[in-house]
Amino acid sequence: MIRLNHFLDEFFWPNSLAIVGATNNHLKMNFRILENLITLKFKGRIYPVNMHAHNILGIKAFSRLQDIKETVDLVISAVPASNTMDIVKECNLIGVKRLVIITGGFSEGGDEGKRLAQEIASFVKENDIRTLGPNTLSPINTGNNLVISFNPIKKLKRGGLSFAFQSGFYEPKLNWIFAHLGINKMIDMGNKMDINEVDVLGYFLRDPSTKVIAMHIESLHGSGKEFFNLLRSTTREKPVIILKSGHTNAGSQAAASHTGSIANENDLIFDSLIRQAGAIRAKNIDQFFDFAKAFDFLPLPKGNKAAIIMLSGGEGVMATDSCEINGLKVAKLNSGTYQKLKGILPPWKIPLNPFDAGVCMEFHLSELKEFFSNLSSIPEDENVDCTIMQMPPDISYFLSSNPDFSEEMIKYLHDQYIQSILNMKLNGKPFAMWCSTMDEKEMRVVRVLESHSLPIFQSSERAIKALSATYQYNRYRSEHIDISKNDYA
Repeated sequence: MIRLNHFLDEFFWPNSLAIVGATNNHLKMNFRILENLITLKFKGRIYPVNMHAHNILGIKAFSRLQDIKETVDLVISAVPASNTMDIVKECNLIGVKRLVIITGGFSEGGDEGKRLAQEIASFVKENDIRTLGPNTLSPINTGNNLVISFNPIKKLKRGGLSFAFQSGFYEPKLNWIFAHLGINKMIDMGNKMDINEVDVLGYFLRDPSTKVIAMHIESLHGSGKEFFNLLRSTTREKPVIILKSGHTNAGSQAAASHTGSIANENDLIFDSLIRQAGAIRAKNIDQFFDFAKAFDFLPLPKGNKAAIIMLSGGEGVMATDSCEINGLKVAKLNSGTYQKLKGILPPWKIPLNPFDAGVCMEFHLSELKEFFSNLSSIPEDENVDCTIMQMPPDISYFLSSNPDFSEEMIKYLHDQYIQSILNMKLNGKPFAMWCSTMDEKEMRVVRVLESHSLPIFQSSERAIKALSATYQYNRYRSEHIDISKNDYA
């Protein structure tokens, strides 16, 4: 574990934390905060604070923060807005300098809420109490199993992807996120009373365990100039994906209803600036997570020549169109690849790219391992920079009702199917897939494959857009790294 000399490091790596408003009541949202920390085995000391409980979930509870004799690094305040100022003053009294305010109802809560927000903001600034929120759920750090969430989290999956949000829209998706993405850290800035996007981007830039940064922004609260200069520096080292919402008048008003701040940025100017800075802009929430997954799981492609492996001609046509639209080119495979594929071709001649694996399976799928071994010659072709493939059928499912096949044999075939697909990416080039059926059986396979960092998308178009984003970023970074080197030559 590498610790950084940055104030946000203490939010992600507290040795101890207190939860004010912890409860034994399973029907209250606050119950899940402590439950998650216990279930996931948070690597630190936990102090529940509740005036009416002696212990909560088997842990000794305290009536007030002042009653905790040990040092508290981080306080999570989950009390009503009207009581929050009392907690803030208690933090100052015992010397706590890191505070998370989960509660809403401040700058977005009418005149009284705005007055409370201004009072707390002034107090924390005067007393150097760095504050996350209000109206937030976070932080999350898979490195020490720290999760501040209202949802019961089943399992963490650690990776190099760090998220920053200005909304809790991710919160109901947390179990999906951990099932499909490799997460390093997550932070929700909420109403940005104190901590804003400049602080978070600066921290993620310096954090060695953060390999990919994905940020959701409704409005800039820090210095716009500082943010874009920092963004430009960051993209030279790490990809940054940005989802900017509130870019219409109606969207800005909607953002104000839950953050109390209207997005005043001109969207065309904002879009131009982040592109000049080398960041990748996601147009919607699907792209946001698609791009994050692609950058986290895939190596950057050296070029834009793509191979397409599909199960039907129609899918191949749509994928080819999407490649052309999104800046990828259909690679021309060499003659050596044709020779390697001859063993699985149908009795008639078919194009090699896009390659119709569906018709080949009609004749050769029974030899599963050999089939995929031949098929892997496509991504291995020297003219191919990246490959997308449609999810092929799992033959073990077809045999599950056949009494001649034991459960052990069916499991063996299923495991062989999974391993054969994973072997398609062993050459080290970007390899992604898209779904065929999206039924329950296929989704189980998707979870297994993505647990091995093989990204799978819901359509060929989404897979291609994600791959194109990685190519465009790599081209930008290569050009600007070369420019930087020339500057110092």
